[in-house]
Amino acid sequence: MANKNLEYYLSLPYTITLKRGTGDGEEYWVARVLELPHCMTHGATPEEAFRDIEDAKMEWVKSNIEAALPIPEPTKFTGQYHLRMPPSLHEALAVKSESEDVSLNQFMITALARAVGYAEQHKKHRITAAPTGK
Repeated sequence: MANKNLEYYLSLPYTITLKRGTGDGEEYWVARVLELPHCMTHGATPEEAFRDIEDAKMEWVKSNIEAALPIPEPTKFTGQYHLRMPPSLHEALAVKSESEDVSLNQFMITALARAVGYAEQHKKHRITAAPTGK
């Protein structure tokens, strides 16, 4: 098991988001570490906010280490998710997937990918990516 010190936590692949905001007629950018509650900063430009979030993350982790508070680690996605839904929706999805001659699992994955624009992004990426030689 790794020694969970400051360097350990700073080396983890935390999720950082950038979001544009406006206030008092001014535009600003907020950078946030999703897994670390209230760990955020802002800047006049996306670059400034993104640069400053590293300092905010370091101070957040250091403060929690000193106070012996828990420090969440980034989520590891397995590709599996258990989903509950109304039986009527389950039936509608099953009927639709049968009419498309695909498995319910594949139908739902395709529908979810379309809902978040994943299929289009992935397709664009494949078109513009250089061959890997594999």
